[in-house]
Amino acid sequence: MKTNLDIEFSHFKGKNKQDYQKGQALILVAVAFVVLLAFVGLSADVGQLFIYMGHLRRSIDAASLAAASQYREGWGIAEMTGAAAQVMNLNGIDPNQYALTVETCGTNPSDDQLCTDPPRKLVRVRGELDVPMAFLRLIGIQTMPIESEAIAEAASLDVVLVIDISESMAWDAPVGNPMRDPSVCNAADPGGCEPFEDVKEAAASFIDRILNKSPDQEEDRLQIVTFANGYDTNPDLGTHYRIGEWTSSNETARNVIENLKVFEPNNCFDPKTDWNSVSQFWGPCLDYEEDEENETYRGIACLSCTNYNDEWPATSPPIPPEDWAGDWSYLPTTNIGGGLYLAGQMFAMEPIREEALWVVVILTDGMANTTFMESGDNIQDFTTYPVGFCPTESNPTFPLCQDKDVSTRHSGTSALYDADDYARDMADYVGCYPINPASDCGEINGQGAVIFAIGLGNGVLDNGCVYGTCEAASRPYGASLLRYIANVGYDGDPDPNQDPCRNVSDYTAWCGNYYYSPTGSDLDRVFEDIAARIFTRLTH
Repeated sequence: MKTNLDIEFSHFKGKNKQDYQKGQALILVAVAFVVLLAFVGLSADVGQLFIYMGHLRRSIDAASLAAASQYREGWGIAEMTGAAAQVMNLNGIDPNQYALTVETCGTNPSDDQLCTDPPRKLVRVRGELDVPMAFLRLIGIQTMPIESEAIAEAASLDVVLVIDISESMAWDAPVGNPMRDPSVCNAADPGGCEPFEDVKEAAASFIDRILNKSPDQEEDRLQIVTFANGYDTNPDLGTHYRIGEWTSSNETARNVIENLKVFEPNNCFDPKTDWNSVSQFWGPCLDYEEDEENETYRGIACLSCTNYNDEWPATSPPIPPEDWAGDWSYLPTTNIGGGLYLAGQMFAMEPIREEALWVVVILTDGMANTTFMESGDNIQDFTTYPVGFCPTESNPTFPLCQDKDVSTRHSGTSALYDADDYARDMADYVGCYPINPASDCGEINGQGAVIFAIGLGNGVLDNGCVYGTCEAASRPYGASLLRYIANVGYDGDPDPNQDPCRNVSDYTAWCGNYYYSPTGSDLDRVFEDIAARIFTRLTH
């Protein structure tokens, strides 16, 4: 039997239970609120970390490139670190908040990433940054460290210099000046052929930038190709490699450059009077008679004679066909396509360095007007002429291997296939990518090399008006071709719509990988700009 006291106690007991349950609910709400607040705070701090991490990565990438540029120039770790720190500061990273480390194989010789065989110019930049916290400050965590690293390469280079040695490389001297004759200026000491001497000096300075270490430590390699005609076995007359293989020796490369000569053809002769004294009756010759105002190419066939067939003696060696007087295919000496072909072949020669940056620098002062010989050509047999890839129809008013129209492009099977077409095909071979080439490459699997094209002097600006009939487009023969070569070498795609020069009507303006130098003395600036562009690239 419950007493009044029991009933009163039971009443209070039930009331306390309800209060207890309410208290528990309030506690759960408070805990949930704290947890929710923690999630919001942590989300803000994590977002802060991601933002800072992205900023740090971009800054470290840029800093590694800056350090690599100093590496390329031969500076030490202090200069590399200073360049990297400067870039970090420019990217808005507080210098009081980060720590920076710069490493190379020289500072960390046990690092397999930096020390490779063969050696490469690799530099690692690692950055650590303290990110200020927002919510975590409440529990005593003021900052959170993050880090990022990047490896950049002062690119190991495989460079082919392709240099025009045609006789026009002596034509800075005025008409009538003996120094305009390659046989004179080549032998001059002091002095030399101009602008060719300027070409050699600029090329030597460029070599100094590329090969700037002892051969056993040098990571870069170089080859030199010179081009003149397409058939002569003499390196000073034809189109040839000037070094037996890739070289990393500055001394070897400079010696080659210093000993280069301008194309020096045979002495001209009069076939009517000098026939019996001739031992080589094919190929070009030049006439530099003092009283000759209109200095022009002369061939041994006495092309300047008034009555060609009457002047030619009826004695052996064999008399060429009557229409041979209109075929000058054995005379031109600007085999641009041949020079590009040899350059492209270098990248297929062992040892192949896939990790290197493949670069071709081609320099010429004229237009493509000759090629290598076709199969079946024999320079000593007139019946096999024309020599090389020339339009089938002879045109005495334009006696070079050109169809007079730089806007055309013919296939190798066309009767109008000419030296300009051949040079463009060889540009595709050098510059188009080896895998999945661009559609405008015409299914050519190329080498994927970067090509820089340099036009020297007014000769590359000559257009159709120079040769009698002014073409409607009047585009310069040499410069138009060089722009095409530079476009292919810019990004592996010859599509004219992708050409960085497509909206530049001035052929003396630099654009993309195309350069123009009005004189030989301006070439240093051109080569310096090219060197600056090929020295660094981000690798990892």
